[in-house]
Amino acid sequence: MSTASRKIPAGEKVTVLWASANRDEGVFGDPDGFCPEKNRGQNLLYGAGIHICPGAPLARMELRILIEEFLRGIDTLEFAPHELPERAVFPTGGFNYLPMIIGKK
Repeated sequence: MSTASRKIPAGEKVTVLWASANRDEGVFGDPDGFCPEKNRGQNLLYGAGIHICPGAPLARMELRILIEEFLRGIDTLEFAPHELPERAVFPTGGFNYLPMIIGKK
């Protein structure tokens, strides 16, 4: 995080890039790596403090069940060779296109 100060004139518009909140290399290391356990206590996906999402526990449970059931029904999951992923752009995060090969049982 930058410690530089800036003066913002009254009435100036400011954009908060939530998609970049979990990409601080000083906290999370490689922002493009996928490691759901690493620094999970500092993840800002569902907000923090008084601004925490009240639906966060339900969303986590739903995501856990979805992933468990998905993984239970497949044999392999790997990146498609010779195809490049396409990153999403502001205001979203993640990928627009993530070519994968999924082997089903």
